[in-house]
Amino acid sequence: MDELTFGQRLIKIRKHFGITMTVMSEKLKTVKSNVSRYERDLNKPTISFLESLIKVYRINLNWLFGASEEMFLPAEIEAEISEKDKKAISPFIAVEDNRFEIQEVEYTSFGIPIFGDFIDESAKQHLLQISGPISAGEPQEIVNQGYDSIPLPIYKSSRDLDEYLVFRVNGLSMEPEIHHEDIVFIYKNDNWIELNNKIVAVRIHGEMTLKKLAIDNIKREIVFKPINKKYADIIISFELMKAISLIGELKAITRVYKKK
Repeated sequence: MDELTFGQRLIKIRKHFGITMTVMSEKLKTVKSNVSRYERDLNKPTISFLESLIKVYRINLNWLFGASEEMFLPAEIEAEISEKDKKAISPFIAVEDNRFEIQEVEYTSFGIPIFGDFIDESAKQHLLQISGPISAGEPQEIVNQGYDSIPLPIYKSSRDLDEYLVFRVNGLSMEPEIHHEDIVFIYKNDNWIELNNKIVAVRIHGEMTLKKLAIDNIKREIVFKPINKKYADIIISFELMKAISLIGELKAITRVYKKK
């Protein structure tokens, strides 16, 4: 019997039916990034995904996990997963998304949720890679290096994980709301009008930084404001906007607490 991974078997199903990840995700009522992550074996599948996969394409559950050579169910077999089967495959599947137990600590004054850095095991099925540091003023010493990857604390099955970027804050210019070493989750969006007066990730002259965006149409200026009043605004005229790349909006924070 071939020793394919779950992801490789999922690709085999798609190729058999001659469909794209987009088509499969629509049929299975999920998002394309979930199918992509399952195919790359980055995430374990949820039981709801497996149930849809089996019902829609009549896939043999035993084949999916390497216990049978028959990809498809015989016509007389009902396409469902029994409670006994669920227990048998439990080590190979993710806990359902709505069961995540992530401790919410507080909200910033501008409504961004802050979560603690202790995260339930179930959330670890949906990890995002931390891309690197994002500047918030002069660089500071990193004491708590922490994780290389981390779950999105506001994850839902309908949310496309590939639409998020994750950074570790380096600097003090956004305190007291956003701390040095906080992990920030940025939802990709380059629409200036939509993100006006929001906390954004932006690349200015090649450097990634976190600031509050303010558009001054009268003065024809883009103003990037720190929260910490000890730091100055960054002001860029409309004529020099080619030097700026808007990355996206801050959606959530995971706080890394200082080690005692």
